[in-house]
Amino acid sequence: MKILFKKKYFFFRLARSVTNSRKQLISKKGWIIKLENNEDNKIGFGEVSPLYPENIKACEKDIALIPDYLERSELLKQIKKFHPCVQSGLNTALAELNGELVFDREHKFDKIHQSAILCDSENILDEIYIHMKKPISISEPITLKWKVGIKDRKSEELLLEEILNLINEKIRLRIDPNGTWNREVATRWADILKDIYNLDWLEQPLSEDDLEGLNSLQKKIPVALDESLLKHPHLINKWNGWQIRRPSQEKNPIKLLKELENKKAYRAISTSFETGIGRRIINQLAFLQLKGPTPKVPGLALKQTPKTSLFSNNAELIWDKL
Repeated sequence: MKILFKKKYFFFRLARSVTNSRKQLISKKGWIIKLENNEDNKIGFGEVSPLYPENIKACEKDIALIPDYLERSELLKQIKKFHPCVQSGLNTALAELNGELVFDREHKFDKIHQSAILCDSENILDEIYIHMKKPISISEPITLKWKVGIKDRKSEELLLEEILNLINEKIRLRIDPNGTWNREVATRWADILKDIYNLDWLEQPLSEDDLEGLNSLQKKIPVALDESLLKHPHLINKWNGWQIRRPSQEKNPIKLLKELENKKAYRAISTSFETGIGRRIINQLAFLQLKGPTPKVPGLALKQTPKTSLFSNNAELIWDKL
C-alpha cells in the first residue's frame, strides 16, 4: 500500500496556564499528520503533541525523515526509531487509515462532573468554595485535581488541612506532586489521607525511578503512576494500582485501546493538552474506560483549552483551517 504523508504545524496558547512542581506550561506546539491511501480514498489523522518544549526538536527531526510518499511496510519499519510522541501520532493515523480505529461521531464530556477539573493551585480554596455551592447531585460528585510541590511543604500541609475540613461528599480529590516528594513527605501525606474517602489517589508522589518507594506507599494509600509509566513502559504490565495513561505521549495508543476493550482495570485517561485531533482518541478511550470495571472520570483539563476551530470534533475542518 502506497501512503501519502502530509503534516501541518500548530501552535496555541492555553486558555489558562498550568503550573506544576517542575515547570509552567503556557502554550503548546506540535504537528497534525494526515495519511492518505489514494487507491481507496481512505484517510487517517494523528497528532504529534509533545507535552514539554524540550521534546519538540527531537520530534521535528524525526518527522523530517518521513518522505511524502512511502510504502506502508516502510513506514512501519521507520516508526520504531522515532520519538514516542511521533510514534503515537503515526500509529493513531495508521489505525484510522486501516479501519482498526473507527471514531464515534462524538463523545461529549461537557458537564461539570464528566471530567476532573485541573485547579489553579494558587486559588484552590476559592475554586472549592465555588464548586461546593453548585447544586450537583451527590451521585455525580465533582472531581478536582490539585498539583502540589509548588509551595513550601508547611504551607501546603496547612492548605491540605483546610481543604479536608471544607470538602464534603460533593468533591473528589486527586493530588499530584509530579514526582517531586521524597519518601518522608509522601509517607506523611499518606498517613493524613489514608482514611479520607474523598481521595481518588496520590498521582506520582515519588520520583519515576523510585519503584520500591512507590510500591511501599501503594500498600497504604491508592497511588497512580504517571511519569513512571512513560519512562518505564514495562510497568504497564506490572503495576496493579492506578495508571494515568496519556495516549499522545505513549508509543502506541492502540495498545491502550485493546487494554480497555479487554476490560483492564485501574486505567485513567489524561490529556496532555492536545488539539481536537488528539482529543478524538482521548475521548474515545475515556468513554471505554467509563464502561470498564473501575470507571473514573478522565482528566481533560477543559478549562485550559481555547475555544477555537483547532479544538473542533471535525478532523477535516481542523486540517483545512491550519
